[in-house]
Amino acid sequence: MKIQLLALCTLLAPFAATAADTAYTALRVVGKKDRENLNRVLEVRGRNGIPQPEVWKITVEESAARGGLREFDVQRGRIIAQRTPTSRSYGGVMNFGQLNLDSDGVFTIVNQETQEQGIVFSRLEYLLKSGTGGGAPVWQVDLFDGSRSTGRMTIAADSGAVLDRNFQSGGARDLQPRTTRRKNDEPTSGSDRDFVNSEERDLPPVSSGRYSERGEKFRSVEDFFHRLGQRFERRSDQLKKFFVGDEPR
Repeated sequence: MKIQLLALCTLLAPFAATAADTAYTALRVVGKKDRENLNRVLEVRGRNGIPQPEVWKITVEESAARGGLREFDVQRGRIIAQRTPTSRSYGGVMNFGQLNLDSDGVFTIVNQETQEQGIVFSRLEYLLKSGTGGGAPVWQVDLFDGSRSTGRMTIAADSGAVLDRNFQSGGARDLQPRTTRRKNDEPTSGSDRDFVNSEERDLPPVSSGRYSERGEKFRSVEDFFHRLGQRFERRSDQLKKFFVGDEPR
């Protein structure tokens, strides 16, 4: 039944996306209220994603607010609540110039990885935050099967690289940790599917017959990441216009 539920969620994902916002859509709503908010975002959080959460919570720095922070709850294209928290700690302000991966793309990566590894989940919790030492933003995704945690994945928001994975045993085979590599690094343990970089974007064009086109089924794991890399390039070009409302979704 649980596996059937996951399959149903995957099948209905395109329809669910029309009802629930992605993280980019929620950020756009907050940016329309005040464009400067997008230069002060500390965290984007979404709970109970199936696959997208009903409500996104966006936390920004605001010097005039109590505690110097303001949180916005965004649901279906509008702000439904605001608050000024005082007790939580956050990382640094995110650099959106390095943000190329929306939450729907995160779900695609997580779903691909868990299907390959035999991990079952029925909902996700998303957290977008600044990388360590002010680096590129990262997505932290916690996976649950009902109330039981089944794992966590950390994904680079600039490249789509799987930086870390920790799947729980029980209902799935135990996994050994794998490392990833970045551009210009020597190969280490792990698989080339763990990262997307310029080398993959330079692969032969779709017309070679090696890769599928949009709307077609993926032909291989390599094909999946080739398409994902093309999407990152389009996202990077569209991001600024999208947030300020000049680019149709």
